[in-house]
Amino acid sequence: MPPALKTVADGVHVGALFPRHLFNTVVVEGPAGDVVIDAGFPWSAGRLAGFLRGRDVVEHAVTHAHGDHVGSSAWLCAHTGAPLAMSAVEADGFEHGSVAWHSGAIGRRGVAPLARQRRPVDRRLAPGDAVAGFEVVAQPGHSPGLLAFWRAADRLLVVGDGPINVAADPAAPRWLPLPAGLHHDPAATEASRRAMAALEPALVVSTHGHPVRGDRWIRGITG
Repeated sequence: MPPALKTVADGVHVGALFPRHLFNTVVVEGPAGDVVIDAGFPWSAGRLAGFLRGRDVVEHAVTHAHGDHVGSSAWLCAHTGAPLAMSAVEADGFEHGSVAWHSGAIGRRGVAPLARQRRPVDRRLAPGDAVAGFEVVAQPGHSPGLLAFWRAADRLLVVGDGPINVAADPAAPRWLPLPAGLHHDPAATEASRRAMAALEPALVVSTHGHPVRGDRWIRGITG
């Protein structure tokens, strides 16, 4: 059977890439059509094609330009005809520079090279911009221009990185810690996560791991 998206909230669907659930794409139904958030590894094209079959994709937005989030971005835009949107802070680096925004060698040597296929950025996102009914929120630290997407109406937060919940039950998370070296700025990462917690989300949907209830996510950050 072809891979299937899982609906996790009104108009919000998660597609598990490989390895399952540790890396996801998120499809958000917007007023003009679907927006695909993050595209996983360079080898994610087959699963993405299955998830998007028959859908009207009007934009591809990324939380940040690390190789495990933009590895198939150029393919996705070519396949669907959708324009690419990402942080204005990271757009130049993605287009024609380095995306090795990791403080440790593992990230610089292992993750950054996965963003080997590039393309022009069509929309450079800034805090306060709108993506499919979500507000763009800055979350710098894990990468210089990491973005989250916030829907105040139902207090839903879409994030790109951490903390990573590996449990299927959103009320009983199990956290997979990340090495500090995978972050661009570990101290700023913690500060930004606490700023996201201050939004008091009801549900957090991540492109890493399973969705988690907001109060449990906040506890995982601040506890």
